[in-house]
Amino acid sequence: VETSETSWEPPAASADPGGGPPSPVAVDELTSARARAMELQRKLETAAKEIAVLKGENDGLKSSAQARAAEIAELEAKLERAAKEIAALREEKDRSKEDGTDTKVAEIAAVADVDDDIASTASVSAAAPVAPVVATEEQLEALRMAVLQVDADKVTSFLDSGIPMDEETTEAAFWAVVNEVDRAERADEPLSADVPQMLHHIYDADLEHLLTREQIRTNLTCMQPTQSGLTQQGMAYIFDDSAAKDLPLSEGRRCEDGQCCDACSRNIFPTFASDAESSLETFPELTSLTFNALTDVSAKTILQFVRLIERVRRTMAHEYGLPLKTILPLQAYSRKYVAGTTQQGGGGGEGDFVTLHTDEATHSGYHYSCVLYLSTKGKGFEGGDFVFNDPEPKKDSKDEGAKAGATSAEDDDDDDNVDDEDDDDGEWELSGESLADQIRKAGRKLTPYEPQRGAAVIFSSGWENMHEVEKITSGTRYAVPCFFTTCPVPEIAYDQMKVGKPKSNEDIADDWLHLLLAHREESPVESMGRVKELLMKWHYMCAPLSEH
Repeated sequence: VETSETSWEPPAASADPGGGPPSPVAVDELTSARARAMELQRKLETAAKEIAVLKGENDGLKSSAQARAAEIAELEAKLERAAKEIAALREEKDRSKEDGTDTKVAEIAAVADVDDDIASTASVSAAAPVAPVVATEEQLEALRMAVLQVDADKVTSFLDSGIPMDEETTEAAFWAVVNEVDRAERADEPLSADVPQMLHHIYDADLEHLLTREQIRTNLTCMQPTQSGLTQQGMAYIFDDSAAKDLPLSEGRRCEDGQCCDACSRNIFPTFASDAESSLETFPELTSLTFNALTDVSAKTILQFVRLIERVRRTMAHEYGLPLKTILPLQAYSRKYVAGTTQQGGGGGEGDFVTLHTDEATHSGYHYSCVLYLSTKGKGFEGGDFVFNDPEPKKDSKDEGAKAGATSAEDDDDDDNVDDEDDDDGEWELSGESLADQIRKAGRKLTPYEPQRGAAVIFSSGWENMHEVEKITSGTRYAVPCFFTTCPVPEIAYDQMKVGKPKSNEDIADDWLHLLLAHREESPVESMGRVKELLMKWHYMCAPLSEH
């Protein structure tokens, strides 16, 4: 059979026996057959092209998989070689110990670090995660310029493209906002809508940076009073501070009228704020700031104070898995503790200690608490430890029985046991502690924390976190206590405001100016109303419209 290089064509229609032209029906059939043949040819060519593309992609995938497999194999080989080196060094270390010569601990530690790095890299390579966006120097410089110009739209565009603000750029953004607020005040102009938008970006970046720093978490069982109402023990708890530790408790979260989660904890963030962010030289009014008296407080200090409180709020939402909009500050202020003074009244009054208490017992709306430190023990003050005061863990009954048996045996062998007890009492009395301290510590486990500037302690406010502040023996100690509630604000409260919830970025800017940055004289009644509105609108001022 002969083949042709040309495309296949159907045979021509046969002529009639008389030799005349083909019939019209035959012509139509021939035309239709030719069209079908051409369509099949086109489909064949298209399929051939698609097969070629798929084959190329398959070859590429095979090549990539082979390269990744080779990379992993190489890393595994490095890991195996490093393990052998470590084993050899350890053998040498053991021989050195036997010979009495110097060991190579430092060298072993260095190799072990390399070992960990290789293992980590191998794990990352095997997982093959999507690489993060790597910004070019030109993009980073353009972001910095947008930050310095307080151009919120440009900054938003950069952030949406995956280019984050590092800590240096975030700090530059904060000071750019301060300068813009000061400029607007000097020019007697309304606050630009760019200001709150920039602040929202700063708050987002602050939390991202904080989550990369050290956090010391202790998970706890939530506790609440076993009894309610005016019981004898309840009355003693109210009127006798020393009776706080004796209040009967049971498991559970009270969280009156709130939306708390069922997890409780205490957390220490050693570097919650940087030295620059907690500097009393840069922000001198932080030593005595309250929202009720802002007339003479600089814009930079007001903005920094709000920034720190918002960082606490976002940290709590993250730590306890709560929607950010459900947490609002109920009280936040600077507190000064001065050695040799006695606190008069509540709030930010001076004093040299804080007695044992539970925040949620102090105010039923306190659901989450924080203390941010603005000074360091040993630098400006002594004493003043923050102390968690817990019931002493119950000892195992088997251990108690063993101890009882041992004591009984000792009693049988020692006829002077009574005299020994008298001697023990004498040692107890001469322990150097006052009787009050001995009573305070009896049956309790105390966990002290020495304040460090920039550190923060964040915890659930229930009875699982009873705490106190030990007496300041010298100097002045500065801190920022703040308390947050999950009780929702009734909608009618916003309806009764002169200006309700903000509906635009311009509205948010107006609230910032009216409630925080106006620097106007006001009566105590006006101040109280302004602070109440501020706290109820906090989320609307500190979060973008999309999160309202």
